[in-house]
Amino acid sequence: MKHRVTKTKKVPTISPQSIPSLESPAAAGAHISETEDDTNNLQPSGLLNHQALEGKFSLGNILSADQEPVQRQRSRNESLEDPIELGLITPSLAKSLFDSFITVLNPYISQLDPYLHTFTYVRSKSAFLLSSILAMSAKAFNHVLYAKLYDHSQDLFANVFRRGSKSIEIVQAILILTYWKEAQDTRVWTSVGYAIRICMDLGWHKLAHCGSAATTTETESQKRERRNIERTWYVLFVYDRSISLQTGRPWMIECSEFIELIEDWCNDPSAIDNDQLLGAFTTLRLVTSAAFPLLIDKSRQRSMSHNESAPLVRLLDGRIERWEKKWTEKITAQTEQSCHEFLIRFYGTHLRLQLHTLPLHGILISGKSDINHHIDTVWVAYSSALNMLQVISRFSEHICYAQDSIHVMTAYSAAFLVKITLVFSDFITGQLESTCIEAIQHAAEVFSSQSGCISSSCTLQATFLAKVALKLVENQGRRKVCEGDQDDMTGGLGADSEGSSSSQRPPDLGSLDISFLAQESLDFPFDCDDMWAEMFGMAGMNPQDVSYFSQTDC
Repeated sequence: MKHRVTKTKKVPTISPQSIPSLESPAAAGAHISETEDDTNNLQPSGLLNHQALEGKFSLGNILSADQEPVQRQRSRNESLEDPIELGLITPSLAKSLFDSFITVLNPYISQLDPYLHTFTYVRSKSAFLLSSILAMSAKAFNHVLYAKLYDHSQDLFANVFRRGSKSIEIVQAILILTYWKEAQDTRVWTSVGYAIRICMDLGWHKLAHCGSAATTTETESQKRERRNIERTWYVLFVYDRSISLQTGRPWMIECSEFIELIEDWCNDPSAIDNDQLLGAFTTLRLVTSAAFPLLIDKSRQRSMSHNESAPLVRLLDGRIERWEKKWTEKITAQTEQSCHEFLIRFYGTHLRLQLHTLPLHGILISGKSDINHHIDTVWVAYSSALNMLQVISRFSEHICYAQDSIHVMTAYSAAFLVKITLVFSDFITGQLESTCIEAIQHAAEVFSSQSGCISSSCTLQATFLAKVALKLVENQGRRKVCEGDQDDMTGGLGADSEGSSSSQRPPDLGSLDISFLAQESLDFPFDCDDMWAEMFGMAGMNPQDVSYFSQTDC
């Protein structure tokens, strides 16, 4: 299903010949911050050949006495990388797949500018970027062509790595290959890291906000080329922070004034509709990037009590709620039938779930707290996980083309609901338990109806959710039988007293025949690699290198 944007900006058509091949932000007109310390820098970065330090670091460039660097001639193999020239796809089919990518898939990732990235422009700039776009589009719309286009794009990935090539098109091609990857692909973490290193080598970490005075002399093509670099750096910031939050690994991109001015960037007259989603995700990472790691570290160290974490959790929860309201209103005022509202609501709800698992984790590992004193914490976490599945059902028309991070988050919400249903079986019972099962079943039906759209991901997700729901139903039935037998034996007097709680009586996790859920405590997402490996392995999905944004994360 294609998503129609109701408000379209009319801009001049940009010819690829009007824009030179650019590899550095300075060449593209992007503003690079330079301080007095930079000009008086006595370190190697300040004294050695600047050409060698801007994407061309080599001994030959450092020791070169030539004023003009020698341009390496393209080899015959490099000139034979175009998938159309190689006969992998006809020009008409390539144009059709390209247009489908820009119209349907690109809004999910906010990566390319439709006014800059025309078919002719991309083909003239990078065979790698063109091949990556065509491969992912074929995966969604013409699966017969997918395998050979995917293999070709992977060959080009290996070639650019071997040659040490660096450009914005290479970075964009690498990222596009990570959003709808193969189920067993474990390279997202390293691929995104490599893309970030390329950008840092090109000086993007020094990007600065370009004031209105500096932009008045830019042509339309120069302005869009500059924003192309800036947009990609924002995408990488979101991706980097998202993977860090999910996996616990350190991020690479530091927050800067340029990153913090994302809303000004989104409000620029040259902004495209997809920039609003990118602005939403960037501000979400800014909202949580400082406080969230603090809560995670304290939770893992078991050094923050529930009373200590509660104020910070409430503060972050309020900020996430305001973020969702603000950006949902901006998106809905701009577009109609867009995937953007779905992504904002889904990612916001997912982050709220992760946030509220932290105090819940502290309650469980303490072994002393009466859960009746923390019903509000349990309820908010339960509601957040339930809301995630309900968002899936509400925006079912946008699930088909969603990036893989959506599937990872959905699986987590279902696994969390199972865990909380078992651990707090005295609280999550009756209608609450039935509502939980129904939400998982409905989400499974949604994914099942979308199976075959872009990959096996929807099929795998449907199988996973259906299996989880079935096991919950079986567990619910066994418990009712046991309760009935106990009532018959004791005349109802043997039932638990009103003051009983699941924190005082360990749940029978063994009765639910899903081994990956049989944990003694509620693990924070992705803390337990073995649990996630088993969980995704059952459904044929790969737990490693998950992207948020993807990502994603977002």
